[in-house]
Amino acid sequence: MKRRDFIALTSGIPLVAAVSADAQVAPEPKPKKGTPQIPPLDPIPGPPCLMAGPMLGHVSDSSAALWIQSTKPTDWAVDVSENPEFTGATSHPGTATVEASGLNAQIVLGNLKPATRYHYRIRFGDQVVSPIPAPSFTTAPVAGTAGKLRFGFSSCVGRLPEHAAAAWGEINARRNFDLFLMLGDNHYADSTDPAKQRLYYTAHRRNPSFRDFTSHLPVYGIWDDHDYGPNNSDSTAEGKERSPVTFREFWPNPPRTEESQDPAIYHHFQRGDVAFFMLDVRYHRTPNEAPDGEAKTMLGAAQLGWLKRNLKASTAKVKVIASGSEWQTNGSGDSWAKFLHERDPLLDFIEAEKIGGVMFISGDRHFAGGYQVRDRWIELTSGPLGSTSEKTTKGATYGETFTVFVGNKMWTIVDVDTSGAEPRISMEIWGAGKGLLERRDFSWPEFCGVEKMKPSQSIS
Repeated sequence: MKRRDFIALTSGIPLVAAVSADAQVAPEPKPKKGTPQIPPLDPIPGPPCLMAGPMLGHVSDSSAALWIQSTKPTDWAVDVSENPEFTGATSHPGTATVEASGLNAQIVLGNLKPATRYHYRIRFGDQVVSPIPAPSFTTAPVAGTAGKLRFGFSSCVGRLPEHAAAAWGEINARRNFDLFLMLGDNHYADSTDPAKQRLYYTAHRRNPSFRDFTSHLPVYGIWDDHDYGPNNSDSTAEGKERSPVTFREFWPNPPRTEESQDPAIYHHFQRGDVAFFMLDVRYHRTPNEAPDGEAKTMLGAAQLGWLKRNLKASTAKVKVIASGSEWQTNGSGDSWAKFLHERDPLLDFIEAEKIGGVMFISGDRHFAGGYQVRDRWIELTSGPLGSTSEKTTKGATYGETFTVFVGNKMWTIVDVDTSGAEPRISMEIWGAGKGLLERRDFSWPEFCGVEKMKPSQSIS
């Protein structure tokens, strides 16, 4: 019996093997004939410079995480100041970039003040290698502070960097949000090989518009199938133990101290009065085709327990749960629709524990849409940034659907205002070259599932 068939039958969570990034694994399936592939990048001659970045990751009320990639091994440092002249700047030395980790490096800039703008520059020795004028960022307000937050999210960047160029260009030109979430298929290496994953990550991150906006605004990531392993991959993916290592090289997400023995890449953070729960729906995932039942899992026991505990403990007025796979009941064969024995008890738990202000976001489907899951919870799905969009709404419109858009490169913006007695939430769906496709305000009764969502004109 093959390993995949065994897991499909038993639906158990595989034990985490201590496998190094250089371990030998079985060969992966070759790409389909004609599938675009990213060729090796040309080396950049001369002294070390930035291959990609700087990119902001988790920005809290007292710190900011930063990622860079150099062209050659080098020592580096970050100068930080509240003024663009860098008078009185503090210098933060980083850990040297090395070939073994793909010349990637991260640093956490600490001792920052809440809700304050900081300017920064990257130095390799005495040479400033980051853009001029220097990029800047604003730290988060103190956790729990009521106010406004505007965040964007999307997925599916396309197989080649140029596929998402129009979307990144427009997102950067507007840049009218506080943070951005990338919900998977952040590259299409379709492999667990670290060298190929690094090549694909780097090629996409060299996009000038992506580099510009992520040097000013924090971006957070989770993976889906194509950037975790092959298409529709799950816990049976050969060499999967290497994927979290490469992922963490490229993503300065907030660290997870709980369930530290679990290599899956889930994490959570809070910005003001909005909490974000970023899930890993691949590492522990039972194969989609396995019969649904109590043993079949999307999240694995450790992650599911982590999510329930932190949802219950959260005092944030709005809680956003992000997944690479759609939550809606009538989703595709690679979504939560194949895992209802895990999804429905989770939804029942949220309802029984009276955990309010929950909304779901997702990616993967190559269209943008909105659902009222079980006529109760709002779900927004968004994409693709670069992949081919669905051409028709067939297969995307069901009883839970209240809006859907196809045929565009898309992203979604959510506005949350927690300053009033009841939070105010609205959404915007944007298309590259098309502008604003739809804006919609959610009443609090709609958001809480007391009232049924009315279909938008895109449905009719």
